[in-house]
Amino acid sequence: GPGGSEFKEWADDSTSKYGTVFGTAVGDLPDPKQPRCALISGRTADNPRLFKECIDAKCSTIFLEKPGAPTVAELQLMKEQAEEAGVGVLMGYNKNVCKYVR
Repeated sequence: GPGGSEFKEWADDSTSKYGTVFGTAVGDLPDPKQPRCALISGRTADNPRLFKECIDAKCSTIFLEKPGAPTVAELQLMKEQAEEAGVGVLMGYNKNVCKYVR
């Protein structure tokens, strides 16, 4: 599967130790019991949709990999959505720098 056996081992360990939920869609997540952080490291064209899904899933902070969206207009809309929902956004994470976020 995605990430290979090393990822599966890490995911299984995280689930057993911390109760981490791994799903295939943001909408599958249960309501958060504490502040929820999202890291969006997808295709640039998918990021605006994923961003909105994370806001709808009650994420309080979103780490968004650059460039964030295909157009400045989409970035502006995302900024407005985050402000309206009171969501903090940080941009610049690069998935090539570390194996996993801990």
